[in-house]
Amino acid sequence: MVRTPRFAAEDFVEAAIGLVAEGGPSAATMASIARAVGAPTGSLYHRFDSRAAVMGAMWAALLDELAGILAPPLAAGQPARAALALADWAAARPRPARALLLADLDTVLDAPPEGGTAAAIDAAEARIETAFDACAARLGIAAEDAAARNRLRFLVIDAPVAALRPALKAGRTPGPGERRLIEELATLLPTAPGIEEDAA
Repeated sequence: MVRTPRFAAEDFVEAAIGLVAEGGPSAATMASIARAVGAPTGSLYHRFDSRAAVMGAMWAALLDELAGILAPPLAAGQPARAALALADWAAARPRPARALLLADLDTVLDAPPEGGTAAAIDAAEARIETAFDACAARLGIAAEDAAARNRLRFLVIDAPVAALRPALKAGRTPGPGERRLIEELATLLPTAPGIEEDAA
């Protein structure tokens, strides 16, 4: 009979997300991650050979989740829906949102990501960028129009993140107030010809 591992890599990644969300990147040590799962530290080292490895896997998982939220509406030429999807995700998943939106890769990792982790991070980032490019094209924004593209990125991503951060920093789940603010920002976004946005 094949013995099923008691602790999966995903268990440790989820624990790291929770620790970073509650105490920042420094709270996620190898010992604290293992303790949060209820596993021996050796089990964690069996899955990940270093803190950088588990934190890189955490960051890749968070970016993949974000790409899953943003890429579909962006690729469909619906920037307002993308901005509001970000708000709804932060409300539904405050711990991953806090871990991702209040940190950055340099503070999370002890060393640059390598191998499959680096590829996973690059793939998630590329998915978002490809969808953003498709959205800009559907809105009639030329590839060389840096000002228009920067404005689109600000209204879809940067401004909503800024609206969500105060609640996340205070340990609160973003609620209707943050969503209303992002709805107001979304009214400044252009719409693609022939595409109707339902922001509700």
